[in-house]
Amino acid sequence: MFISCPSCETTFSLPDELYRPGKKARCSQCGTVFSMPGTPKENSPDPAPGYGETAPPLSAPSKPAPRKFVPALMALVGILLLAMLGYGGYLVFNTFTLTLPDTVAEEGGAAPDPARQDHEKRINSISLEEIRQFLVDNATIGKVIVIQGVAVNISDGNKDLITIQARILDDANNPLDEVQQICGVPLTLFQLQSLTATELKENLDNRITILTNNTNVPPGGRVPFVVFFANPSTKMRTFEVRVIDVRDSPPQ
Repeated sequence: MFISCPSCETTFSLPDELYRPGKKARCSQCGTVFSMPGTPKENSPDPAPGYGETAPPLSAPSKPAPRKFVPALMALVGILLLAMLGYGGYLVFNTFTLTLPDTVAEEGGAAPDPARQDHEKRINSISLEEIRQFLVDNATIGKVIVIQGVAVNISDGNKDLITIQARILDDANNPLDEVQQICGVPLTLFQLQSLTATELKENLDNRITILTNNTNVPPGGRVPFVVFFANPSTKMRTFEVRVIDVRDSPPQ
């Protein structure tokens, strides 16, 4: 037999044995709870017992009832997922924040080396000035390239044993030769023209002169330096000089 929902007028097919006049039924289309009519719908088969109050909703032959709870459930699930992802991101962020080192990493991922930083600070406390390069004809050596200048203490503390490195380069800036020299010893033009290479080196390494001119150098103090290259390559096009070492003077 057929009965209709009084609210949405949806018609349901109900087995005769389940039809019970006056018993409660719930519309699966709109959810309305209504009493089964005492007489079946006009032009419908004879009435039959139906659902009680606790029976599941009637099924409609015309169209399935929409599941209105599905969008709400999906929205709730989406909100829960977003909340979980957000909390997970918060935990990850805080984990990385807590494990970051206090100092900034250098290239390659290694933490800064305090000894290296101190060395670079001392190197930068010296300025090389009045640098010039010239060619000398030495009586025993032949052609000699000479580079000379002064190292100036631009820091606010005394310095010791300023050391430089000089290099001669080709036209592609590739090094052809290099010399390291502790500053402090000047050479005259006569010495550069007449002394042998060994004698020139012995003069530049004179310990007494170095200790006199290149220790306890005060702020603004100037220390002379000279380097030479005997019989330099004909490919030489330029040169460079830089400070490679300096020490802080011990407290007085």
